[in-house]
Amino acid sequence: MSRKVMTMIEHVKDTPRVLKKTYAIRNDFMKDFVDAFMNHDFKKIFFLGSGTSNHVSIVIKNIFVRLLHIEGVAVPPTYFTNHVDVNPTGIFKKDEICVICFSQHGDSISTCEAAKKARDDGYYTIGVTEQLDSVLEKLTDSYCHLECEEEQIGPETRGYTQTIFQFYVMAIEVARRKGLISEEEFRQLDRDCYELAENFDSIVNESIEWYERNRERFLKMERSSIAGWGINWGTALEARLKFFETYARPCTGYEFEEQMHGPFRAYPDKDVYFFIIVSEGEKEKKRATEAVPYYKDAFSDNVFVVTAEKDFPTGELDLKFSYHTTDILSPMQYIVPFQVLSALICEDVGIDTTVSPVKKRYFSSHYQA
Repeated sequence: MSRKVMTMIEHVKDTPRVLKKTYAIRNDFMKDFVDAFMNHDFKKIFFLGSGTSNHVSIVIKNIFVRLLHIEGVAVPPTYFTNHVDVNPTGIFKKDEICVICFSQHGDSISTCEAAKKARDDGYYTIGVTEQLDSVLEKLTDSYCHLECEEEQIGPETRGYTQTIFQFYVMAIEVARRKGLISEEEFRQLDRDCYELAENFDSIVNESIEWYERNRERFLKMERSSIAGWGINWGTALEARLKFFETYARPCTGYEFEEQMHGPFRAYPDKDVYFFIIVSEGEKEKKRATEAVPYYKDAFSDNVFVVTAEKDFPTGELDLKFSYHTTDILSPMQYIVPFQVLSALICEDVGIDTTVSPVKKRYFSSHYQA
């Protein structure tokens, strides 16, 4: 008997379980990754991935820069392969540069080719996949297995969130062993991710309630724009991808202030739906308190704030979480409403996200060894 394929919303609802499992077995999966950092003095790290893995790379890069005080670069793999000078100033030794390659299934052609080039050029490479014995694992110096478990459908949700969580867990361990944080700081950072996993059910449930409360309004949505700032700029990009690849209506994703430059020329007299992720950053939060009323007055009646910031004003259309994680962990919290929105709106209009709409596959994105 064939196994029933989990739906998109079932994957989202399953995320809390996988995060708790990841935390519980953290000493099982991190050894080779942490050893690579302890055996090398990496000063510059490239984070490479395509699609959702690209947005994972952006978020994880910010975490590693903040915790490990390294120079971090997140770019699409093909850009790295064909257009990046890895060490333009020559200030780093080759063994001080690491290239981390993300591919959940381990056979993305762009990521595999980038990993091969980086390794051939003498840089240390780490392959990161959920799929064991993948092509990418064989192309890299070290390997890190993702504990997100196989996602049975194309639009990745659980894997995105769990990958960020797993790399946060490994980053704080590296920081502790290298003496970059004290034992007390480590215990607090560790407690932060434990509490996030324990509270993740409420994040999912409140996101579902927000969708149901605004369901009739959402079902009229034809075009939308999602904005975030700081560490949640990457969240806005992933949210846009998730919504666009499933619901297939025009959607843009912007850094908050960049949304003011150019795109607004396309919005007047159009019923655009604005979603604003209000997260860390006092200056940007103050700016957002002025921007939200302006959006409503100048462009749309459909403006939705997603926040856990207790002091930020919200209304009936908005989602204010009851739980507030730390700034550095917040991308895992703020992506959930958009995963839920993408999953449930598709169910309501009859789009089956378990089935790919792509029928002709003679031009492949999968690597052949």
